[in-house]
Amino acid sequence: MQDIQQATARAYAMVTMFGMSEKLGNVDLASNHDKLSAATRELIESEVRRMIEEGRTRATNLLISRRKQLDFLAQALLDYETLTKDEAYKVIKGEKLTGKTIMPHGPIKVPDMGRGPLISEVPQIPGSKAEETDSKPPPQGGAVA
Repeated sequence: MQDIQQATARAYAMVTMFGMSEKLGNVDLASNHDKLSAATRELIESEVRRMIEEGRTRATNLLISRRKQLDFLAQALLDYETLTKDEAYKVIKGEKLTGKTIMPHGPIKVPDMGRGPLISEVPQIPGSKAEETDSKPPPQGGAVA
């Protein structure tokens, strides 16, 4: 909720204080907000809503277009807990991290909720714990861990 409040406050400042609306122009609308007409206030609100929606759409499209890289990064953070900037870039490119200790963790299932595959179903990072687990044959015998 706080993210929406902060984004709205910034968009409002962009429109009313910094003149960043083509419809309202490069004027200060914040100083005398109480004296503005109802139509101008509605236009301000409309511009703020437009900016917020455009930002949300851009962010959503970016996340969708980079889904594979985000999945690689999520798995690496589960495996290693921390990454340096250089390690993060390698992971995003699908490169194997060498000499880094994989943290122990059990299988993690994230509900789909209409947003994509479970983490266990996403492409695995080369050399990650998940890839090693997936490539091992199932245990023989009756014991199940």
